[in-house]
Amino acid sequence: MASHGGPVKPSPLAFLFSGNEMIIQCTATTQDQSTCIKILEPVMNMYRNINDGKCCAIVRRRGTTQYWIVSVTYAETLDKNVFDMLKRNVDPIINQDPIPYEPVNASGVTKIHIRRPRNQFIIYRQWMSAKLHARDPSIPAAIISQIVAQMWRTEKPQIRAHFRALAIEEDRLHKARYPGYRYQGGTRHTTPARQGEDDPMTIGQRLIAAGH
Repeated sequence: MASHGGPVKPSPLAFLFSGNEMIIQCTATTQDQSTCIKILEPVMNMYRNINDGKCCAIVRRRGTTQYWIVSVTYAETLDKNVFDMLKRNVDPIINQDPIPYEPVNASGVTKIHIRRPRNQFIIYRQWMSAKLHARDPSIPAAIISQIVAQMWRTEKPQIRAHFRALAIEEDRLHKARYPGYRYQGGTRHTTPARQGEDDPMTIGQRLIAAGH
Protein backbone atom coordinates (compact mmCIF):
# COMPACT_ATOMS: atom_id res chain seq x y z
CA MET A 1 0.00 0.00 0.00
CA ALA A 2 1.45 3.37 -1.02
CA SER A 3 1.16 6.64 0.88
CA HIS A 4 2.68 10.12 0.44
CA GLY A 5 -0.66 11.74 -0.23
CA GLY A 6 -1.38 9.88 -3.49
CA PRO A 7 -3.82 7.04 -4.14
CA VAL A 8 -3.30 4.12 -1.80
CA LYS A 9 -2.61 0.92 -3.72
CA PRO A 10 -2.62 -2.59 -2.23
CA SER A 11 0.71 -4.29 -1.58
CA PRO A 12 1.32 -7.77 -3.01
CA LEU A 13 -0.44 -10.42 -0.97
CA ALA A 14 1.43 -13.26 0.69
CA PHE A 15 -0.23 -16.63 1.22
CA LEU A 16 0.95 -18.41 4.36
CA PHE A 17 -0.04 -21.53 6.28
CA SER A 18 -0.14 -22.05 10.03
CA GLY A 19 -0.99 -25.71 10.51
CA ASN A 20 -4.20 -26.17 8.53
CA GLU A 21 -5.01 -22.45 8.45
CA MET A 22 -4.48 -20.43 5.28
CA ILE A 23 -3.44 -16.82 6.03
CA ILE A 24 -3.51 -13.94 3.54
CA GLN A 25 -0.96 -11.36 4.66
CA CYS A 26 -0.52 -7.75 3.55
CA THR A 27 1.99 -5.22 4.89
CA ALA A 28 0.87 -1.62 4.37
CA THR A 29 3.03 1.47 3.99
CA THR A 30 0.37 3.74 5.44
CA GLN A 31 -0.77 4.13 9.03
CA ASP A 32 -4.35 4.90 7.94
CA GLN A 33 -6.10 1.83 9.31
CA SER A 34 -9.54 2.68 7.90
CA THR A 35 -8.10 2.96 4.38
CA CYS A 36 -6.32 -0.37 4.74
CA ILE A 37 -9.51 -2.09 5.89
CA LYS A 38 -11.45 -0.63 2.94
CA ILE A 39 -8.84 -1.97 0.50
CA LEU A 40 -8.69 -5.38 2.18
CA GLU A 41 -12.47 -5.94 2.31
CA PRO A 42 -12.65 -7.36 -1.26
CA VAL A 43 -9.74 -9.67 -0.39
CA MET A 44 -11.64 -10.82 2.71
CA ASN A 45 -14.64 -11.61 0.51
CA MET A 46 -12.38 -13.54 -1.86
CA TYR A 47 -11.00 -15.52 1.09
CA ARG A 48 -14.54 -16.34 2.14
CA ASN A 49 -15.51 -17.46 -1.38
CA ILE A 50 -12.56 -19.82 -1.81
CA ASN A 51 -13.21 -21.31 1.63
CA ASP A 52 -16.86 -22.24 1.07
CA GLY A 53 -18.30 -19.24 2.92
CA LYS A 54 -16.14 -19.61 6.03
CA CYS A 55 -16.57 -16.66 8.40
CA CYS A 56 -13.35 -14.65 8.27
CA ALA A 57 -11.78 -11.52 9.70
CA ILE A 58 -9.14 -8.84 9.18
CA VAL A 59 -6.64 -8.70 12.05
CA ARG A 60 -3.68 -6.39 12.65
CA ARG A 61 -0.53 -7.01 14.62
CA ARG A 62 -0.21 -4.18 17.14
CA GLY A 63 2.56 -1.66 16.52
CA THR A 64 2.94 -2.69 12.88
CA THR A 65 1.20 -2.24 9.54
CA GLN A 66 0.92 -6.00 9.03
CA TYR A 67 -2.61 -7.21 8.33
CA TRP A 68 -3.87 -10.78 8.16
CA ILE A 69 -7.04 -12.22 6.72
CA VAL A 70 -7.92 -15.45 8.52
CA SER A 71 -10.94 -17.43 9.63
CA VAL A 72 -12.70 -16.00 12.67
CA THR A 73 -12.10 -19.30 14.47
CA TYR A 74 -8.35 -18.87 14.01
CA ALA A 75 -8.47 -15.12 14.79
CA GLU A 76 -10.05 -15.87 18.16
CA THR A 77 -7.08 -18.07 19.09
CA LEU A 78 -4.56 -15.27 18.53
CA ASP A 79 -3.04 -13.43 21.50
CA LYS A 80 -5.31 -10.43 22.11
CA ASN A 81 -2.32 -8.56 23.53
CA VAL A 82 -0.60 -8.84 20.16
CA PHE A 83 -3.41 -8.85 17.57
CA ASP A 84 -6.54 -6.74 17.12
CA MET A 85 -9.53 -8.11 15.21
CA LEU A 86 -10.64 -5.15 13.10
CA LYS A 87 -13.46 -6.50 10.97
CA ARG A 88 -15.37 -9.72 10.41
CA ASN A 89 -17.67 -10.48 7.50
CA VAL A 90 -20.49 -12.10 9.48
CA ASP A 91 -21.34 -12.53 13.13
CA PRO A 92 -20.51 -15.94 14.63
CA ILE A 93 -23.24 -18.44 15.43
CA ILE A 94 -23.17 -19.21 19.15
CA ASN A 95 -23.68 -22.75 20.50
CA GLN A 96 -24.58 -24.21 17.14
CA ASP A 97 -25.39 -27.92 17.28
CA PRO A 98 -24.27 -30.36 14.57
CA ILE A 99 -26.77 -30.51 11.72
CA PRO A 100 -27.95 -34.07 11.09
CA TYR A 101 -28.37 -35.14 7.49
CA GLU A 102 -31.81 -36.57 6.77
CA PRO A 103 -32.81 -37.44 3.19
CA VAL A 104 -36.13 -35.87 2.27
CA ASN A 105 -38.37 -38.06 0.15
CA ALA A 106 -41.63 -36.14 0.31
CA SER A 107 -42.62 -34.74 -3.09
CA GLY A 108 -42.52 -31.00 -3.42
CA VAL A 109 -39.99 -30.58 -0.59
CA THR A 110 -36.47 -29.46 -1.51
CA LYS A 111 -33.58 -31.07 0.35
CA ILE A 112 -31.00 -28.92 2.06
CA HIS A 113 -27.87 -29.14 -0.05
CA ILE A 114 -24.77 -30.11 1.91
CA ARG A 115 -21.48 -29.73 0.11
CA ARG A 116 -19.09 -32.64 0.08
CA PRO A 117 -15.76 -32.11 1.87
CA ARG A 118 -13.10 -30.96 -0.57
CA ASN A 119 -10.35 -33.32 -1.63
CA GLN A 120 -6.66 -32.37 -1.66
CA PHE A 121 -6.65 -31.19 -5.27
CA ILE A 122 -9.74 -28.98 -4.85
CA ILE A 123 -8.17 -27.26 -1.82
CA TYR A 124 -4.91 -26.80 -3.74
CA ARG A 125 -6.73 -25.51 -6.80
CA GLN A 126 -8.65 -22.89 -4.84
CA TRP A 127 -5.51 -21.74 -3.03
CA MET A 128 -3.30 -21.59 -6.12
CA SER A 129 -6.02 -20.01 -8.28
CA ALA A 130 -6.33 -17.20 -5.73
CA LYS A 131 -2.55 -16.66 -5.84
CA LEU A 132 -2.47 -16.50 -9.64
CA HIS A 133 -5.49 -14.23 -9.79
CA ALA A 134 -3.92 -11.88 -7.20
CA ARG A 135 -0.78 -11.64 -9.34
CA ASP A 136 -2.67 -10.93 -12.56
CA PRO A 137 -6.48 -10.49 -12.39
CA SER A 138 -6.69 -10.31 -16.20
CA ILE A 139 -5.87 -14.00 -16.73
CA PRO A 140 -9.11 -15.82 -17.67
CA ALA A 141 -10.42 -18.31 -15.10
CA ALA A 142 -10.37 -21.14 -17.66
CA ILE A 143 -6.66 -20.59 -18.30
CA ILE A 144 -5.90 -20.46 -14.57
CA SER A 145 -7.71 -23.80 -14.09
CA GLN A 146 -5.55 -25.47 -16.74
CA ILE A 147 -2.33 -23.98 -15.36
CA VAL A 148 -3.17 -25.12 -11.82
CA ALA A 149 -3.98 -28.65 -13.03
CA GLN A 150 -0.53 -28.91 -14.62
CA MET A 151 1.14 -27.44 -11.53
CA TRP A 152 -0.55 -30.06 -9.33
CA ARG A 153 0.70 -32.90 -11.53
CA THR A 154 4.30 -31.73 -11.09
CA GLU A 155 4.03 -30.49 -7.49
CA LYS A 156 6.58 -31.57 -4.86
CA PRO A 157 5.60 -34.56 -2.70
CA GLN A 158 5.80 -32.49 0.50
CA ILE A 159 3.39 -29.94 -0.94
CA ARG A 160 0.96 -32.68 -1.95
CA ALA A 161 1.28 -34.18 1.54
CA HIS A 162 0.39 -30.83 3.10
CA PHE A 163 -2.82 -30.52 1.10
CA ARG A 164 -3.64 -34.16 1.75
CA ALA A 165 -3.47 -33.33 5.47
CA LEU A 166 -5.77 -30.36 4.95
CA ALA A 167 -8.28 -32.58 3.14
CA ILE A 168 -8.19 -35.19 5.92
CA GLU A 169 -8.85 -32.51 8.53
CA GLU A 170 -11.70 -31.04 6.49
CA ASP A 171 -13.24 -34.48 6.13
CA ARG A 172 -12.99 -35.00 9.89
CA LEU A 173 -14.72 -31.68 10.63
CA HIS A 174 -17.38 -32.41 7.99
CA LYS A 175 -18.21 -35.77 9.62
CA ALA A 176 -18.46 -34.09 13.03
CA ARG A 177 -20.84 -31.44 11.71
CA TYR A 178 -22.98 -33.76 9.53
CA PRO A 179 -22.80 -37.12 11.33
CA GLY A 180 -25.37 -38.87 9.13
CA TYR A 181 -24.21 -37.46 5.81
CA ARG A 182 -24.12 -39.76 2.79
CA TYR A 183 -23.17 -38.47 -0.63
CA GLN A 184 -25.90 -39.00 -3.22
CA GLY A 185 -24.57 -38.25 -6.66
CA GLY A 186 -26.96 -36.94 -9.26
CA THR A 187 -27.17 -37.89 -12.91
CA ARG A 188 -24.15 -36.59 -14.75
CA HIS A 189 -24.56 -35.45 -18.33
CA THR A 190 -21.27 -35.93 -20.11
CA THR A 191 -20.21 -33.77 -23.01
CA PRO A 192 -17.44 -34.50 -25.52
CA ALA A 193 -14.10 -33.09 -24.40
CA ARG A 194 -12.90 -30.13 -26.39
CA GLN A 195 -9.97 -30.88 -28.64
CA GLY A 196 -6.65 -30.01 -27.04
CA GLU A 197 -8.19 -29.26 -23.64
CA ASP A 198 -5.27 -30.88 -21.77
CA ASP A 199 -2.59 -30.03 -24.32
CA PRO A 200 0.19 -27.91 -22.72
CA MET A 201 0.69 -26.10 -26.04
CA THR A 202 -2.94 -25.02 -25.96
CA ILE A 203 -2.39 -23.32 -22.60
CA GLY A 204 0.66 -21.48 -23.91
CA GLN A 205 -1.16 -20.40 -27.04
CA ARG A 206 -4.07 -19.08 -25.02
CA LEU A 207 -1.77 -17.15 -22.71
CA ILE A 208 -0.05 -15.57 -25.72
CA ALA A 209 -3.39 -14.70 -27.27
CA ALA A 210 -4.45 -13.09 -23.99
CA GLY A 211 -1.31 -10.99 -23.90
CA HIS A 212 0.50 -12.90 -21.17
